[in-house]
Amino acid sequence: MIRSRFALAACCLLTAALARAEEPADNHTGYLRDAQALYQSGQYFKSARYAFAAHEQNQSLRPEAYSWITLSLTRAGLYNAASYFFIRTLQTGNKSAIRRVLGETENLLVRIGGDILRKYLIRHTRYEDYDLRNRSAYLYSLGKDTLLSGKEEKAIGYLNGIQAGSPLWPIALQLRGSANAILGRNDLAIRDFRECQSRSVDLGSRILRDPRASRQLSRESDDLHARCVAGEARTLYQMERFDDADQVYDGIPKSSFVWPDILFEQAWNSFGRREYNRTLGRLVSYKSPALGFVFNTEVDVLRAQSFLALCLYQDANQVINEFNDKYTRVGEEVKRFVEVNSNNLKTFHELGKNALSRSLYTKNDFHRLANRFVRSPYFQNLVAAERDVGGELNAVRQFDHMQPGVSHEPGKGFPGFLEQVLGWRLKSIQLLGGAFVKNSLIDYHSALIADFEKMAFIKLEMLRQAKDKLIYKNSQLARGDDRGRGNMRPSRRDYQYYWSFNGEFWNDELGDYVFGLESECQNGGS
Repeated sequence: MIRSRFALAACCLLTAALARAEEPADNHTGYLRDAQALYQSGQYFKSARYAFAAHEQNQSLRPEAYSWITLSLTRAGLYNAASYFFIRTLQTGNKSAIRRVLGETENLLVRIGGDILRKYLIRHTRYEDYDLRNRSAYLYSLGKDTLLSGKEEKAIGYLNGIQAGSPLWPIALQLRGSANAILGRNDLAIRDFRECQSRSVDLGSRILRDPRASRQLSRESDDLHARCVAGEARTLYQMERFDDADQVYDGIPKSSFVWPDILFEQAWNSFGRREYNRTLGRLVSYKSPALGFVFNTEVDVLRAQSFLALCLYQDANQVINEFNDKYTRVGEEVKRFVEVNSNNLKTFHELGKNALSRSLYTKNDFHRLANRFVRSPYFQNLVAAERDVGGELNAVRQFDHMQPGVSHEPGKGFPGFLEQVLGWRLKSIQLLGGAFVKNSLIDYHSALIADFEKMAFIKLEMLRQAKDKLIYKNSQLARGDDRGRGNMRPSRRDYQYYWSFNGEFWNDELGDYVFGLESECQNGGS
């Protein structure tokens, strides 16, 4: 009897032990099933929490768990947090889980940008993994990556496969137009740029709905439209259809962010037609208070070139001297900043944010230079994304406190892990912004150095021409021919319009002025 009781007790203990051994596995899969059920019922944050619990207790469930966390956080509007789990799901190599999250590719690409996702999509996914709608996002990623690598023909092949109904199609048209222009397929480039102009209003419109995102989208749409108009005009200039290019340039609103640079391109267009007075008229608009924020060293170079082309050496020399006085210090400042902070991208990002937060009409030349790129939609979107990360962090804390029966200890559990994820996302934004600012500073500093060299060449050419002119006039005097003016500093007649304005401009006339200077070249110049 005692023996049978011991046997019964041992059997009960063994049964209980086996039950406990099996319990975690049941709970793990149960958590995952519950996560799916909660997702279907619209309880997205709770769904993500259950999926995370399944992964925490059984690492082999990571692909499935992370895929459901991705879907749940996306539906909860936590796109920055979702991007981490999206990437981690791709890295698992699990086809079922990967294909589940790829249904959110287009959505995430439009909302958080392609830079953070593009390399993972290319490395870990294939064309056949996508449904019809999201396939366009994959082809867009491939197209942009190959275009940046200088493989224009291959890029066009990828971009051709994007659906015309995709919210990424307007940007794809700009990329394809640029690729065609590089390859010299000018008619195809013009066609793409024109369609881009008409489709720019569709940019992301069927994905972004909230008011703040709509304002951001409107800014990006206007910017894309202006850049596609500029792309068409540049292609026409490349075809030497200067009059047509001028007409297209005029279609860009003066209120557009890109118009100050377009004004310079129009001046070059006039220079290409040897209309030097028209060139000078375009360039004088940069003296307007309305364009006081513009930092473009090439403006002064083209102004000096125009005076040189008219053999007006005194004017050219004055422009060169002013250029040297104006830009030497800022060039040294940029060089020093890049060298000192070369390995600290966050410092570059903070510089960009600082410049962006200041008045557009700052007196700080360093910030005026930074305005050329930090006020672009790309950098402004990165700064906005930083704010979004902060908003998601607050939302996570609110969601957490709405969940009964669980620990709310700071830094613990799923909310604590999400805080780390959002910290990663914040750092990735700062690195992208820092790299953008650093590379832009390096590019503009290189352009500034090149412009100093151009000015030195113009001065040498000016001296050569002035010497030839003096020799010519001396030879006239030796022959007794005194019909030459013989004055190296011509006094301007009343009909020679030379706009100076002294700060007096009509903003609606910016870019519409024309000088009326006579060329001195026929009087012995080159």
